[in-house]
Amino acid sequence: MALSKEVYKEFADVVGDEFISNDPALWPCYYGVEFSAIVLPKNTAQVQAIVKLCNKHKINFRATCTGWTGTFAPGTLLLDMRRMNRIIEINEKNMYAVVEPYVISAQLQAELFKRGFHCNIKGSGSHCAAMLRGHGSLDQTTSGDDRNHLAIEWVTPEGDLVRSGSLGSTGDWFAGDGPGPSLRSILTSAVPPGVTPGVFTKAALKIYHWPGPNAFASQGVSPRYTLKEVPENMMAAYYTFPSLEKMWDAEIKLGMNEITFMLYGFNLSMVSCNISTSIEAEEDVFNKLNKEATGSYGFFVVIAGNSKVDFEYKKKVLDTIMAEAEGTSIKSLEDPEINGILISNQIRVSGAIRETFRAGGAFKSIPIMGQRDLNIKWAIGAGKAKMPLIKDGYIVDDGGAFFGWGVEQGHLGKVEIFCKYDPRNEVASEHVMKWADEQTDRAFRESYFASTMGASDEIGKALCNYHVYWKKITDSLDPNNVSPDAGSLV
Repeated sequence: MALSKEVYKEFADVVGDEFISNDPALWPCYYGVEFSAIVLPKNTAQVQAIVKLCNKHKINFRATCTGWTGTFAPGTLLLDMRRMNRIIEINEKNMYAVVEPYVISAQLQAELFKRGFHCNIKGSGSHCAAMLRGHGSLDQTTSGDDRNHLAIEWVTPEGDLVRSGSLGSTGDWFAGDGPGPSLRSILTSAVPPGVTPGVFTKAALKIYHWPGPNAFASQGVSPRYTLKEVPENMMAAYYTFPSLEKMWDAEIKLGMNEITFMLYGFNLSMVSCNISTSIEAEEDVFNKLNKEATGSYGFFVVIAGNSKVDFEYKKKVLDTIMAEAEGTSIKSLEDPEINGILISNQIRVSGAIRETFRAGGAFKSIPIMGQRDLNIKWAIGAGKAKMPLIKDGYIVDDGGAFFGWGVEQGHLGKVEIFCKYDPRNEVASEHVMKWADEQTDRAFRESYFASTMGASDEIGKALCNYHVYWKKITDSLDPNNVSPDAGSLV
């Protein structure tokens, strides 16, 4: 639905003529959707004014920054948040950072490194918004962002301003809860349906001690960036194991001893993508690594010491645990150049795009969170169910049934299983979607996890009728129905 000239001018009066457009030539740059207009607010006050105008004229709106989730209804007014790109504060004493929506994780992490800190970065990559809630390979020591969000500044679907936690009571950003009832579950959507209506305009995030250098001295060209030298108090290795039980035993002991800076269970196919520069080279590297592997199960670890003594102690514990679990390091990955690539890619979380979008085609993934040993067992079953599709040629055998990582030294964990297929093949697509539906349903029915990607009646009933209460809350927050549930920032 196009805006009338009068309504268009009302929005232009808020942001200025330069920062609003309804030119269809822009739509391909914004997901190819037919928007009523695209506006670029510069601050919270402008966001509030835009949202209030949307309520006045009953216009659906969505806000986005470094990506998107969900779908856009035709006629939606899009808030492009790229002008709100400031790091507001890095509080070293109380260990938090305050960011606006368009600050990406790489930008924040680089500034934190200079001060001896780092932060959680989502597995989708360091190019994504720092305030995005999610999980990634740094979860072993930083937890996931549903645990890292502190105070939040939020514009409700009606245009009101809410300052959660300590921000609302003291003006400080150090706490996400209280005094009084907490809004954490609504604002961070750590439970189904996993999104928040309205617009986040600022968020405080926990930051953590960083034992590494104040900047990575990199060399090479994309995608083969490596470190000029591995920091002296840091090492990385990829271990493979003769059985799943052995791998799980090692992971548990590493968590109990709390010696790993990172533990990331990406498979050898994903490793190959990280250190290759072409599809042809990727296949050659994968075949080579497979020959070196002593089993089908493995993970990547980074050890980082706060001192020489601390580093040597952690290495000794690592060696002891690996010996007991029969874990064997893949020697070719110990090469300084290759090791530097893996350390840089995984800590900077810049390899995610190559790990996932490999060698053409499309992919379908099923992510689950929960107790680490249980979701690994689920993934094995999902992998076995995938074998007939590989045999019949509907999907590509990409060399790894699943990948995942520990959260908070293994107290929780994530597993994600995916498959690659040709989306132009309708039969293959049907088989892949059926496989995904069946395995997601199995995860729910066998209590490996409860899906947080939707709010069906069946799932809602298993979660104390959560979907009913969520609907009541969103109806109350958005009486004019202008902010879809999928209106969270990413």
